[in-house]
Amino acid sequence: MVSSAEVAHPLQEFLTSQRKTLAGIAQAWLDSGAAAFGISGDGQWLALWPETAALNTSGISANIVVNNRIMGDMWVFGLANSASHDRLQNEAQLIAQLAAQESELNSITYELIDAQDQLLALYDLTQSMRNRLSFDEALSSLVREAGRLVKASACSAYLAFDPPTVAQHPQPMMSQSALQHMAEQVIDSGTRLVLNSGGLGNNGLPAGMQTILLEPIMVDNQVVGALCLLRAHDTFRSPDLKLARAVCDQAGAQFENLLRYKESLAQTRIQTEMELAKNVQTHLLPQRLPAVTGLDIAAGALPASQVGGDFYDFMHQAGEPFIFTVGDITGKGMSAALLMAMTRTLIRSKTRAFVRPSPLDILGSVNDEMYDDFTELSMFATVFVGQYDDAEKILYYSNAGHSPVIYCPAGGEAVLLEADGAPVGVLPTSTCENQAIYFNAGDVLVAATDGFSEAGNREKELFGYDRLLQLVTSISHLPAQTIMTMLFKTVAEFSTGHAQDDDQTVVVIKGV
Repeated sequence: MVSSAEVAHPLQEFLTSQRKTLAGIAQAWLDSGAAAFGISGDGQWLALWPETAALNTSGISANIVVNNRIMGDMWVFGLANSASHDRLQNEAQLIAQLAAQESELNSITYELIDAQDQLLALYDLTQSMRNRLSFDEALSSLVREAGRLVKASACSAYLAFDPPTVAQHPQPMMSQSALQHMAEQVIDSGTRLVLNSGGLGNNGLPAGMQTILLEPIMVDNQVVGALCLLRAHDTFRSPDLKLARAVCDQAGAQFENLLRYKESLAQTRIQTEMELAKNVQTHLLPQRLPAVTGLDIAAGALPASQVGGDFYDFMHQAGEPFIFTVGDITGKGMSAALLMAMTRTLIRSKTRAFVRPSPLDILGSVNDEMYDDFTELSMFATVFVGQYDDAEKILYYSNAGHSPVIYCPAGGEAVLLEADGAPVGVLPTSTCENQAIYFNAGDVLVAATDGFSEAGNREKELFGYDRLLQLVTSISHLPAQTIMTMLFKTVAEFSTGHAQDDDQTVVVIKGV
């Protein structure tokens, strides 16, 4: 653990000058749920938010590397997921870039301050822009400082982002459309544009202005805007052009850093939201297995990297047949997750609405309710609904396009139970039927999602139905929990070296 800072550290001056920026970054982490954020160096805390943090939790860190030297570390406590680690790495790189730029500018300034007043002015410009965390603020700072440095009568700037960003100082000298028109000429040509009143009869210039200089602003080696400098009583000479170019180069670097920072925040925000959605989706699944006379039950789900649409559920009331369901919404992402929650909720609602519902009753009602929603989104759901009656030792089921569903009688060979109707949301009226099989001691039913059968390996082979059938046959004598574990393990071993493409969800029912 690092101790309190007692001696000056090379980063200390940078931390002091960038206190506001770092405080903004620290607050963003705290708002994201972090317990504390800090910067250390040589075993010392150089900065810590909040200052009274106890640091009782484990932390993640990223090196701040300036000029190929580790100058310190950025720390976050209380968050340890991959998204937070990636975000911390990105921000440490941004801080290192800022520190390196400041170090370089300081070095040059201290050596040439007496003979190079322009370099000092550029340093002031950088300092002015560096503390800005929005493009509007940074652009406003640019036009104020650039106009002063180049001794312009007025200054404007245009960035062709979405939406476009415009700033003018000390007051608007031209309409935004006129500025945009000239800036787009610079963006298209990639070169500066100089307009003098002598050759235009003042038609191309604002009233009272003699010369306009438009200098390209570049980000990632692409011209994204222009700095517009105006003079009322003079033209722009070679030193002015060089200084304007230097100003735009420095501004472009600052805009690039700001763009990277915002992209990092946006990406991290999306990843955080997806992780929250996955967590919610996981908790929508049953958290405990029901105790059903005559059955041994196991169920589980292994989510892929993205939020998906797999689900399973159990509905069991005393004196009523046991009902279970497994489903898969087409596609991935938030739309699939939302439809998954809607479909699961509707299945539960329809199950309660009937006195003694059959699988067909449930699927037919769900299809009636969800058809318009699925059609609107060009999506559908495959759903298997099973119903077990212990008194009759019969398993009734209805299958709306779902696969794989595998039945293995005690001591026999596993077979696929083919779907007897279209998926939910494909047709206005369900075409499913009620099916029935005797389900006695030792019989096994495996209702899974296609994340099992379509799991791939490095040779781009799919696990497939044949392997699944052989596997279920070979392990059908085991308890339901062990069967489920072997399914996950075998598919994982088959897919070693290949990323999991889809959620894997399974319910195992075994007669006892």
